[in-house]
Amino acid sequence: MIMKNQIVFALLCLFIFVNPCHAEEINAQKLLEQVDDNLWANTKFITGRLIIDNGRKVRTLTQDSWMQGVDRSYSHYKSPAREKGTKMLKIGGKLWMYTPRTDRKVLIAGHLLRQSMMGSDLSYEDMMEDHKLSHSYAATLEGFEEFTGVNCAVLHLVSRDKETTYQTRKVWINKEERIVLKEERFAKSGKLLKQIVFLDYGKIDHRMFPRTMIFRDMLKENTRTTYKFDVIEFDVEIPAKYFSQSILKR
Repeated sequence: MIMKNQIVFALLCLFIFVNPCHAEEINAQKLLEQVDDNLWANTKFITGRLIIDNGRKVRTLTQDSWMQGVDRSYSHYKSPAREKGTKMLKIGGKLWMYTPRTDRKVLIAGHLLRQSMMGSDLSYEDMMEDHKLSHSYAATLEGFEEFTGVNCAVLHLVSRDKETTYQTRKVWINKEERIVLKEERFAKSGKLLKQIVFLDYGKIDHRMFPRTMIFRDMLKENTRTTYKFDVIEFDVEIPAKYFSQSILKR
């Protein structure tokens, strides 16, 4: 009987210490919610730089962006000269783009949202995205993996909506800080489409927010787009006119 009890005890210890993932699996969705709470705000203002490296040359775009909720955002590009004055307005699932060179606005919708934005590794959809992952995806814990010296929880995310561009995602999360360090985005077929690395986290108000995001379109070779956030403000007042099509006029 003593020997039998010892075997049972040893098996329990082996289960607990060798397979810690199981104990935390039910917390995957909660961990994703905590990540969202850290990053997401009702309104947001950003002054940033998109540094686009296509493997042959590097160019930098600067822009101001205002975001409200999950379905409204407005961006105004300030440089370089070729893109200066370009504006983008997202309302719901529609995106309008105004270019001063043509002095006209164009509706970008449906599959066009998935095209490369200004030659970058981001699609128009990527650029205008600002939603809570925990609302759009169901999370499960795949396990633990080291990334940049941090033991991360690796979550597998499955979209709740069959029409979502990225049906699945994989995120590497610093469990202590509740921040994402790396993300991979996949097509319905399971093909890897995008990889994003989050860097330079710092305290802004009560949030830990990345100052740098590096995007790679995995369908291209030798390209990368670095998004630098120079100014970030949360829960700001945004004039109603910023989310009206009239803002797209000269």
